[in-house]
Amino acid sequence: MGSSAASAKLVEYDLTIAEQTVNFSGQPAQAIMFNGTLPGPTLRFTEGDTARIRVRNALREETSVHWHGLLVPNDQDGVPHVNRPPIMPGETQTFEFTLKQHGTYWFHSHTVLQEQRGMFGAIVVLPREPRIRADRDYVAMLSDWTDEGPDEVLRTLRRGSDYYQLKKGSVQSIAGAWRHDALGAMFKRELARMPPMDLSDVAYDRFLFNGQPEHVLDAKPGEVVRLRLVNAAAATYFYLTYAGGPLRIVAADGNDVQPVEVERFLYPIAETYDLLVPVPSDGAWELRATAQDGSGKTSLFIGSGSRHFAPDVPKPNIYQSMAGMTEMSGMPSTQEKPVAAARTGEAMAGMTMPVEKTAAASADHRGHEKMAAMPGMTMPATPKPSASADTVIPMGGMDDPTRPNAPYASLRALTPTTLPGDHPVREITLRLQGDMIRFVWFLDGKTLTEADLITIRRGEIVRFVMINESMMHHPMHLHGHFFRVLNGQGEWSPLKHTVDLPPMATQVIEFDANEEKEWLFHCHILYHAKVGMARIVHYEGSPPNLFLAHLDKTEHDPRFYWGEVQALSHMTEGFVTAQNNRHGLTAAWQVGWQHVEPTDYEAQLTYDRYVNSFFSVFAGAAVDRESNRGILGVRYLLPLMFQSTSWVDSKGDLRIDLTRRFRLTDRVEIFGTGEYDTRRKWEGSAGVEYILGKQFSVVGRWHSEFGWGGGLYLRF
Repeated sequence: MGSSAASAKLVEYDLTIAEQTVNFSGQPAQAIMFNGTLPGPTLRFTEGDTARIRVRNALREETSVHWHGLLVPNDQDGVPHVNRPPIMPGETQTFEFTLKQHGTYWFHSHTVLQEQRGMFGAIVVLPREPRIRADRDYVAMLSDWTDEGPDEVLRTLRRGSDYYQLKKGSVQSIAGAWRHDALGAMFKRELARMPPMDLSDVAYDRFLFNGQPEHVLDAKPGEVVRLRLVNAAAATYFYLTYAGGPLRIVAADGNDVQPVEVERFLYPIAETYDLLVPVPSDGAWELRATAQDGSGKTSLFIGSGSRHFAPDVPKPNIYQSMAGMTEMSGMPSTQEKPVAAARTGEAMAGMTMPVEKTAAASADHRGHEKMAAMPGMTMPATPKPSASADTVIPMGGMDDPTRPNAPYASLRALTPTTLPGDHPVREITLRLQGDMIRFVWFLDGKTLTEADLITIRRGEIVRFVMINESMMHHPMHLHGHFFRVLNGQGEWSPLKHTVDLPPMATQVIEFDANEEKEWLFHCHILYHAKVGMARIVHYEGSPPNLFLAHLDKTEHDPRFYWGEVQALSHMTEGFVTAQNNRHGLTAAWQVGWQHVEPTDYEAQLTYDRYVNSFFSVFAGAAVDRESNRGILGVRYLLPLMFQSTSWVDSKGDLRIDLTRRFRLTDRVEIFGTGEYDTRRKWEGSAGVEYILGKQFSVVGRWHSEFGWGGGLYLRF
């Protein structure tokens, strides 16, 4: 004890946050960096050291830094308006804390969307007594890069555009469904009012390893390299494959685990994995990170000389995935089985179903045996895996061994992680939900600024039962705590700070409530957290938090402006709108002149209140050449994705219209609208649109009053 205390020391760093021009894709763009590098400098400590980190803000906007995965005092966690004030322009804040653990962690901004622009770096905390020997020890940070500003990315997502799917080649169309024998699945999905699924929201320009599309690490044949991997991407999961054989996992989220080999695995956002990578012989051996949606990759070459390439990961079949998710969406609730299993420590990571033992699982156990012979490895006694670990697997990808899920089912702690049996248990169910069309993400139907705090009490065991009711993965991160991932390993359940929730799956975690005050819990897809997929965990009896009074004024309920205009030879139609998560103000118009004397026009100004993915209400005023009137109505999404709008006006007239768009191919849509008004009777239109790019389309359109015409469709 005296020796350890004597070896502990004060380690100081200075970080400056500033803008800098970068060029990753042939186009200059603005990044925000720590000390002028992307990623920022690696902060290195030894367990027991005291860290003193001075952070200077050289930006023209406020910023912040969060120490992801480190157990630090509440006021050092770095989340603005939760733990401390933001770092204002020109200001320097000092963080100071003792390193209570060892392992691989990272730091990043927790302000607006700055993380997407390069604000991240790695943290390495060495143990007092090393357990694992390696010839070389490297950090490898994964990230995704877009030349667009992240606010523009979110604006594009918020306006319901599928531009990024078009850019990635992942648009779902009728022709594509027909080619993949998935028309029936498409019909079922639309009958259930589910929009097309995609594995990632954004089309990125580059994926990077240590800030480069390709990065080389020095190593010699026969050496064993320890790779400290950090997925610092804003919105991208990766599949990892290695040219030199299986991947040997020795730590997850900073915590050592019983070594295990996997051929490949899905690497969720915000997690860290430590790998032992052998260099088989002469040459450069590729560790490849392939974006989950197949839209790109980045490579890390270990060694020098002729290159040996990692196996390809097949691109996802979005139509097959759509069929699987459609079937799963009709399954009964799976809440009871995981919750009951959790009480005995045998819940699986994800929605569970009986299957045969997989080849991947067998390989994992073989790999475990091989690891005992690796240089520098000491193996703890290994109890026999529980039966449930061999007989159930999570749904949402494990049926395809070439595209597995995260490797949770194979992770086993070095020592038992069972929590005290005499502590009271608080069980909290959280439903992860989202609206892909409007791009709003919820927990239990509420965004962060709408929701109450999650109140817990010190001394409890807190169990989160998380049910993902959306069609996307969500990496859920809890600040200030490690939790047990109940993955079928019983008392050997691994400890993590971030866990993936696959689509339509259930995950159970539990932790010892041993802290105080308030801690953030959120999805680590940056754009999901930005629009509200987060909660604040509050310890009962904590003193009033003055920072929370400003939370509603922060970034979690952004307002965006956009519009659309059809400028045609016989008419024009369009709208401009301002929207946040729940509210919108929209001005819309339609003006036609062909075959009509005098020119016919109509305009509306409405306030909309978004209720849920299917339903919103609105009120406002309508103006046409005959009268002005107030209107009150509803918008409702019908089965088969028919959008209905109904209103009654101040003169007692009723209007009902139905609109539907059909995506024939990647770039061709047909559309139609039918409308009945008790004053003006029937009206209808139909047309075809060819999509040129993000902003422009070519349109041909027929209207029952204005006839035929054509022109441009502009989105701005």
